[in-house]
Amino acid sequence: MRLAPGQWVRRQLNYRFSSAAGMRDWSYWLDTFNIAYGPVNADGFLSAPTVFVDGHGPLR
Repeated sequence: MRLAPGQWVRRQLNYRFSSAAGMRDWSYWLDTFNIAYGPVNADGFLSAPTVFVDGHGPLR
């Protein structure tokens, strides 16, 4: 993907983990990456992103 200077992208991925035998509780992680191209203001990531990439997968 291409971004112009000052633009930014947010990518989110989720994960679900459990024990190998499935005997213990599972845990859920959500990773969010905010990546800007060029200089941005200190509050640049508080607005809506130029591009949003939704990498959420099924949890079951």
